[in-house]
Amino acid sequence: MTNQLILKLAEGSQQRSILIVEDDIDLSISLVRILKIFFKECVIAADGEEALTLYSSRFETNPFTLVITDLELPKMGGLRLIRQIRSLHQEQNIIILSAHDEAEYMSEAISLDVQSYLLKPLAMPKLLDSLEKVFKLQNKIALKSVAHKEHLSGWGTFDALANRLQTLESGPITFMRFRLNQLNNIIMLLGELYANEYLAQLTELLESLVSEMEVEFYHISVDEFCLICEENLLEDVMNLANTMVSVVRYFNTSEQGIILNSTLSIGVAYGKENVLRHSKIALEKVEDRLSGGVGNYTRDDECDDVTMDQSREILKMIFDALNNESIIPFFQPIIECSSGKNVILESLLRIRKDEKIYGPETFINLAKEMGQMSMITRAMIRNTFKIIRTFDIQQTIALNLTSHDLKDEGIIPYIEFWVERYTINPAKIAFQLSEGIDTLKNKTVLSSIKILQTNGHSIILNNFGSGQCNLTLLLLLQPDYIKLHSDVVQKIETDPLYQGIIDKMVEIIHQIGTKAIASHISTEKQKKLFQHIHIDYLQGALFYEPFEINNTFNTFIEPKDHLC
Repeated sequence: MTNQLILKLAEGSQQRSILIVEDDIDLSISLVRILKIFFKECVIAADGEEALTLYSSRFETNPFTLVITDLELPKMGGLRLIRQIRSLHQEQNIIILSAHDEAEYMSEAISLDVQSYLLKPLAMPKLLDSLEKVFKLQNKIALKSVAHKEHLSGWGTFDALANRLQTLESGPITFMRFRLNQLNNIIMLLGELYANEYLAQLTELLESLVSEMEVEFYHISVDEFCLICEENLLEDVMNLANTMVSVVRYFNTSEQGIILNSTLSIGVAYGKENVLRHSKIALEKVEDRLSGGVGNYTRDDECDDVTMDQSREILKMIFDALNNESIIPFFQPIIECSSGKNVILESLLRIRKDEKIYGPETFINLAKEMGQMSMITRAMIRNTFKIIRTFDIQQTIALNLTSHDLKDEGIIPYIEFWVERYTINPAKIAFQLSEGIDTLKNKTVLSSIKILQTNGHSIILNNFGSGQCNLTLLLLLQPDYIKLHSDVVQKIETDPLYQGIIDKMVEIIHQIGTKAIASHISTEKQKKLFQHIHIDYLQGALFYEPFEINNTFNTFIEPKDHLC
């Protein structure tokens, strides 16, 4: 959260109003204290019926800029309230603030097209991100409506373009997609009226450059337009694109003494299928948004496009899994060497799709790149805790957290909420630092870990012994368990030198009062060597493959005879 973002969002607050629907009066008052910075008028309703009455009384003459509502409300629930509001005003901006993130709530919220779904306790960065999204959408709608009424009404909308592409009867088309790079800055700094004056003159210029070529223009988003040429004129369209970029670079208008100008980026694609997507790929090839330029979709992009199709399928699988409660914890026991008992169960991430189980190697990298890990981590926490409660699991459960998770301001309250809801003993939950000791170099991460420890949770330090042996950080953390890096574990069987090194590592772990874990044990020889150096715990395929605990799994696995 930055002062610059707050100041930016506060611009235009005198024209905004918000309806807060929340039966917790203390929370309502707290929200007003925050939101009055961004809204001139903050109205509170304590139940769904009161909220609908307030909304109905003014939606035609003075509609609220934003409605923020809880789901569990007296007299009328939040989802029903949203449906009623949507029947009155389809484009009303709505944010849900709820303690629930179960799939049925989220699925219904998605179907109602809400702008954001925020979880209690409210994290300020999430709220600011949501407000920024709402205000940008408000600007886009305003610009689009004015532009279509005044000058751009002669150009097709995105819906018209979609229908046009579906009904193509001719052969391949040449498709040009262009973006005005500085238009959003004009909107944010000067307002929609200035931006529309600039657009009105610029679109006339672009039409004049087409000359005798038979083309169709469409306005597909605030700052993006496109042109369709049904003839096979790829070379001519490329020349036209370069001409447009050059002309727009030096074109400007002056409104009330303010000079308005932008640059143009253009993506060109040729074909009959997926030209809209291909033009976007071509457009993103233009890296210099300051000067603009031209990119085109080539055969090399076709190979990349196959990869993109696969990525889209994986993203859809992730979304479906979050929406349909298909984020599945699998469990792998960690065995106590002295007794052979299953004393710790590590909860491992899996996704079920079409009765198949997918491990993280399939989706984890893409999930991280696309910012999905926060929701996945929450689903793993919630679903693991539910299994603990449902099946009365007595073993300590270990859950993995990344440094990204630990930087999330909402993760600690989220854990606390579900621990309390399922009445789980915090001492029975351990959190494993997925990335090892290096995560402790970040102060926010270290602070989150200390809170977990204060709350009674155990900490497992992962990946120890492979470039991560910082004793200062280790003593600062004082973890309950230290898990050796899998590369180190594998070398104990093949390299006698490593046997002595690992022996000393385990000795150091014991000297600081911590227990040592060796994972990825797959052979009897590895097991015996680690038992010889007095390792505390073992984990791996030699003992158990990861398994699911469900309604058909009535009796928990007893230790095998060969484990002791």
